[in-house]
Amino acid sequence: MTGKLLKYDLKSMLRNFVPLWAALLAVSIINYFTIHSLDQAKGAAQLPAMVAMLVYGSLVVAIMVMTAVLVIQRFYQGLLKDEGYLMFTLPVQPWQLLTSKLAAAVIVCLGSCIVGGISVMVIAFDSETYLTMFDAIGMAFRLYPGPIVSLCLFAIASGLCSITQIYVSLALGHLASKHRIGWAVGIYIAIHMVFSWLELAVGITMPVPLFQDATSFLLILAAYYFLRAAAFFVVTERILSKKLNLE
Repeated sequence: MTGKLLKYDLKSMLRNFVPLWAALLAVSIINYFTIHSLDQAKGAAQLPAMVAMLVYGSLVVAIMVMTAVLVIQRFYQGLLKDEGYLMFTLPVQPWQLLTSKLAAAVIVCLGSCIVGGISVMVIAFDSETYLTMFDAIGMAFRLYPGPIVSLCLFAIASGLCSITQIYVSLALGHLASKHRIGWAVGIYIAIHMVFSWLELAVGITMPVPLFQDATSFLLILAAYYFLRAAAFFVVTERILSKKLNLE
């Protein structure tokens, strides 16, 4: 059932993102040709390249904003507003609803990052440079697998933590009788400040030798963010199960 929920959430989100992703890649191709024509262009002839870069930048910003907005909207509208009346009548547990929202958000965020990276590679395309770069990346994976894998785990854990922190803030804010969005924003800021102070305190007292091993340091950070994400997930699930107050 979780798979069916995820399919529904992804379909709802991707119909907004696929056109933007396609537009970004199309504009990237246009930028590749316009930028490479700048060497021969002068004055007004440079205008198409400038316009293409402006459109590209606007699309990047639009994708970043839409990603953040839809991650919040799909959770808030789907579980805490009118749509929640329908979702919570389904024969599924709250943790399954929450897992579906979280998985869809992670997939869309990863998709946006991948498409953004591909678009940059298209604009700066150079076959010889990329062959050299891919060879260097392959060598890095062979020589330093530990730091690279731990860095990837850290990135995933950090992303999960960021999304679940938004979810728990919205869920806690929804317990208020009025100004729920305002409460959610305030709670998000408070959570961020508390953990920032904790991280600063722990960072000051942590043994220095620990920071000399990049792999161990990144793995510790990844574990820390995974634990935070798990705690936020559990608190959100408990609120949805026991304290839900739909609008």
